[in-house]
Amino acid sequence: MSLYVPNIGEKELLKAILQSGALCLGLYKTQIIPDGNTVIDTIDELPTGGGRTYAQKALTNNVVEAAAAADKWFVNINSSGKAEAQYGLTAGPQEFSFAAADVADGNTIYGAFAYVWAIPFTAGQSEGPIKVGDTVTGANSSATGVVTEVVVTSGTWAGDDAAGYLLVKTKTGTFQNNEPLQVGGITMATTATGATGDAHKRLVFVEAFSTGYAIDTAGQKLTYLPKITLSSS
Repeated sequence: MSLYVPNIGEKELLKAILQSGALCLGLYKTQIIPDGNTVIDTIDELPTGGGRTYAQKALTNNVVEAAAAADKWFVNINSSGKAEAQYGLTAGPQEFSFAAADVADGNTIYGAFAYVWAIPFTAGQSEGPIKVGDTVTGANSSATGVVTEVVVTSGTWAGDDAAGYLLVKTKTGTFQNNEPLQVGGITMATTATGATGDAHKRLVFVEAFSTGYAIDTAGQKLTYLPKITLSSS
């Protein structure tokens, strides 16, 4: 059986995706052909630090429909009848700049990508639930994040065995595996971030540029307008 999703349904779905998590936007330096199997580990991001001025851009999860606005996603139905979102139209595209240290790397930019931070958790307790808008803190690491979505995949908060994941924005620090996850100093769950620790990066989109963009001049800039078009047809 085929399911038909009308344009307005596409628009509502796109809004829900963008509101559930604040995207982190970056650039990558190895040619790939994005497909359904592309994951965050596929992405070879430009290096940072060491005198480089390249850095990711933190986008908000704020959505508007009436008119475009700075630091918000403007969601509408485009001229082709598809749901479309563009970020920060009134402020112009996101601008990446490059210094001599970036030039020395000899890299070429082949596309842009965006991801959200996810914190897997177990042992969600009746002191919860953790809610959208809460600031969660790792009791051992002091890492923090503001919750944008809570997904429970098994158990219940009342039963002290809720498990699932949190999407967070404005993350600071590095979460540790199996540390108490607190809100306002009260433990509400335990992180389940795995052997590598920290929250997980969940890839949301990848856009391959039509041509490579070589970084060869100090002071060079690249502008990029985040734009997502959703089509179910």
